[in-house]
Amino acid sequence: MIREVILENFMSYEYGRIPLKPGLNLICGPNGAGKSSILLGISVALGQSYTERGRRLSDLIRWGEKISRVTIVLDNSPRGRRRPYPKIRSDTIRISRYLRKDGSYWFEVNGKTKTKSEVQEILRAFNINPNNMLIIMHQNMVEEFAVVPPKEKLKFFEDAIGLTHYRDRIKKVKEKLNKIVKEEADVQKLLEKAKSMLDYWRGEYEKFKLKVKLEDELEKLKCELAWSKVVKKEDAIRSIKVKIDRLNSKIESLRRKIDEESARLEKLRSKLRSLSSEREKLILKLIEAAKNVGRMEVLSELVGRLGQEYVSKLFGELVVEDSYLSSILDSLAEVQSKLSSTNYSIDQTYGKIIDCRVKLELLKFKLDLARSELRELKKNLNRYMAELSELKSEAEKLGSKPEVIRDPSELVDRIRIVELRLEHIGDVSKDVEQMYSTYNKTFSELSERIKVLESNRAMLLRELDERIRAWRRVLSSVLDRVNSFYSEILSKIGAIGYVRLVNADDVDEAGLEILVGFRGNTPVVLDGYSQSGGERTIAIMAFLLAVQKFIKSPFRAVDEFDIHMDPRNRELIGKLLISSFSGSENVQFIAITPSPIIPEVESSVNVIFVQNVGGKSMVRSVA
Repeated sequence: MIREVILENFMSYEYGRIPLKPGLNLICGPNGAGKSSILLGISVALGQSYTERGRRLSDLIRWGEKISRVTIVLDNSPRGRRRPYPKIRSDTIRISRYLRKDGSYWFEVNGKTKTKSEVQEILRAFNINPNNMLIIMHQNMVEEFAVVPPKEKLKFFEDAIGLTHYRDRIKKVKEKLNKIVKEEADVQKLLEKAKSMLDYWRGEYEKFKLKVKLEDELEKLKCELAWSKVVKKEDAIRSIKVKIDRLNSKIESLRRKIDEESARLEKLRSKLRSLSSEREKLILKLIEAAKNVGRMEVLSELVGRLGQEYVSKLFGELVVEDSYLSSILDSLAEVQSKLSSTNYSIDQTYGKIIDCRVKLELLKFKLDLARSELRELKKNLNRYMAELSELKSEAEKLGSKPEVIRDPSELVDRIRIVELRLEHIGDVSKDVEQMYSTYNKTFSELSERIKVLESNRAMLLRELDERIRAWRRVLSSVLDRVNSFYSEILSKIGAIGYVRLVNADDVDEAGLEILVGFRGNTPVVLDGYSQSGGERTIAIMAFLLAVQKFIKSPFRAVDEFDIHMDPRNRELIGKLLISSFSGSENVQFIAITPSPIIPEVESSVNVIFVQNVGGKSMVRSVA
């Protein structure tokens, strides 16, 4: 509650103290007396930005003065065990606002300089919001309220009846939701970027894995090829060894054959010598026999020519007989036969010796050839063994011997294919595995974050829906009760109407519409065109009176509440004001009117009369 208002050099006041009481405070006086200045001074002290008389606070300073001060004294006495503003442990709180001509201003609270936000903290403790039209309606605001958009009307209404926290809770959830949606969108963009990068690095990683696989295969192929060369060389060595063994066997066989042929040749030569000796003997015998035959033939011819007797004298007692000659001829024929046979044998033996020597020479040639081939094979063997040692050393460097070794030509073809594939893959970054792992991890983390955000978004949507339904439920409940009072008040002046919530499904677009119908007409939305000035004032005052039971602020005020009203409606609204606030200890209401004091004013109403005397506003309380 405000105990007192003090105005110093403020507008038409040089110095004025206006005591206020709980319940209804009725401020009366002629136009220009300074009635509205009291409410304006309260608003300035409360930090309200509305000035009405001018756009600058310096315009509110009394003419000819350099500084002005407005002060309100708030009742901070304990309510039960607690003061309204426990941070200040005094029964009163003096809030002063200083205005200077240079445009500067400042606040003081109990003589100490305070910021506007600190003053607003005190006012929040008293549930006073000076910027709410339903709490303070300045001059001309009654009609202005008619043209306030439905959304603003609803916000004023919610703030006045203490439902702002429902909207604030919805706002907080929406802010969280918007933050999450924004974060989700940001994370989604990051996720898409990460996915794009992951896809790129996945491709690079697949190339990297393929390259590693191909390089590993190439290494194994080269190892296998090296071992295949070893195997091939070992096979060649085994083949040479087999050939050497065969050649050794062949040489041994040739040697045996040569020995056999040499022995046979020697036998043939011996036989030839024997046959030659025998032939010589036979030749000698043949010569001897031929000689005998010849002699016998000569003797026979001599005997035939000279006679036996003469011949015997010449050659002794040689007897030439036919039988003897025949035996000599037989013996010659025998020798000739033997000689012929021996010559044949000699010829045969010569033939055999020649054949044997040819064969022997052929065997020796084959032996030499075999020995030459053996030497070459042994030379190759030694070379192959040295090469095998080198091949084994190279193969062992490349790896252990595979269990299965393919043909070298097949391996060479496969190596060429693998090398071509590696050439096609080209260079791959050394960091590809790390980059892929990093982006994979980032993608996984962002995916999980998206899931969390989606879950949080769903949870917040549910919470938002619950809070909107709670807001709508509480607001509808209050509006139902307000409508009851609003209809009752309108009925007393012969009108009908109601208050309704519009766009209730959208908190941001939701609004409050006041509908009224006079003289039996269907209620229409209150605006600046559908009703007359008096009708608008009556409808708004009826609505304002209807919501008084729900307003949380202990202080309320309305200036020129009866503007444009005819005497009957002015009297009726005045009576409703008095009946609503007379005797109230928990509400302080200021009603400003230029009209004469209502006759039925009760003693509990604090009536303040304002008049201007000599350019100065004077205040008098009416007993």
